[in-house]
Amino acid sequence: MKTKRLKNFLLCLFAVFFIYDCSQKKVPENPEELYNEAMKKLEGSIFTADYDTAEQYFEKIIELFPGTKYVPDANFGIAYAKMKKGDCAEAAVLFESFYQKYTSHQKAPLALYYSIKCYMKFVDTPDRDITYAEKVRVLASLFLQNYKDNEKKDEISKIHKEVLEIIAQHHLSVAEFYIRRKVYPPATRRIKIILEDRELSETEPGKKAKEIYEKLIKDKKEFSDTNDFFRSIH
Repeated sequence: MKTKRLKNFLLCLFAVFFIYDCSQKKVPENPEELYNEAMKKLEGSIFTADYDTAEQYFEKIIELFPGTKYVPDANFGIAYAKMKKGDCAEAAVLFESFYQKYTSHQKAPLALYYSIKCYMKFVDTPDRDITYAEKVRVLASLFLQNYKDNEKKDEISKIHKEVLEIIAQHHLSVAEFYIRRKVYPPATRRIKIILEDRELSETEPGKKAKEIYEKLIKDKKEFSDTNDFFRSIH
């Protein structure tokens, strides 16, 4: 019994010293070793990954070895670590920045892909702000234009179509709001935003916008007076 307790005590003591020893290990002093250690922290399992430390190592590469070939990968690594930690807002911006700065880098397509995926987390429904939807539209268009053979093409194409529907529906909903209140000029302006944009005009909301616009023209309401509306809300 005593022997078993002693054995357990020694095992615990060994574990404590092992953890302490690991924590006291020096940070590598050259960019290659620093990058390799950062990648180990970044690509570890759910139990061994350490995104904060990986991020710190990548930052050290940028700070201490700015002229080396590891700097672009370090920038990518920081964005990836933030994404894995759930900080998609900052990761989206960093991935986009990487793409803009290192367009010819082999990781540029992946950076653009991750940027789109991160921004998509903030895309709202058509009745809300469409800033992120418009951002995703621009980046997805870039991806589809520049990486036609990329394995992510079909996924990005679906995202592109999704945000087009959201943007078109947003403008259509605003137009319908004004039409219900017989305020036709601003309604017409919103509809024209859709119809004058080929991609938006080909969406389902775009087809409906065309029908509404043709009816407004037929009824000669495109430039109808709006004074009755403004009197009604005062």
